[in-house]
Amino acid sequence: MKIGFAQINAVVGDLSGNYELILAGYERLAAAGAEVVLTPELAVTGYPPQDLVFKSRFVPENLAIVEKLHASVRDAALLVGFVDRNEGRGKPFRNAAALLERGKPIRKIHKSLLPTYDVFDEERYFEPASRVEPVEVGGKKIGVTICEDIWTEHYLPRPLYDVEPVRSLVEQGAEIIVNLTSSI
Repeated sequence: MKIGFAQINAVVGDLSGNYELILAGYERLAAAGAEVVLTPELAVTGYPPQDLVFKSRFVPENLAIVEKLHASVRDAALLVGFVDRNEGRGKPFRNAAALLERGKPIRKIHKSLLPTYDVFDEERYFEPASRVEPVEVGGKKIGVTICEDIWTEHYLPRPLYDVEPVRSLVEQGAEIIVNLTSSI
């Protein structure tokens, strides 16, 4: 499977500008033969959107951009980071990735591990995923992780979380693990 990485420099709050960057990256990589194109974490909104998520039109406009991108996908799938609404209990939003494929409904993947240290305060805005499962793309089971979801205690000074999304995805048969991140 050929995976293209749309390494864009999304600007926090510039939804229309980020849409243009995402679409241009998608079209370039799809034309080069990518079967799946990945964007950074929260590419639609820019990272971190912080209190912009509480502005009345911000999240709905970000969701409209995801729909617009979905209408633009061709043969290559697009995995794009965005802010989703949380329809259940807890925080009002989710740090998410949308799997966009032509002729298929949008599939959403939510971030499991939300950092709350250093400059990060994701628990202020986002509800973590309640479960993870691979998605099928092009006949392959892909485990989609978002930034910190791929980190393990083997690379951290101490365990920070009680769940391991990657382990769960592998146990469920994921053949490929991909990670959308805005960290460098």
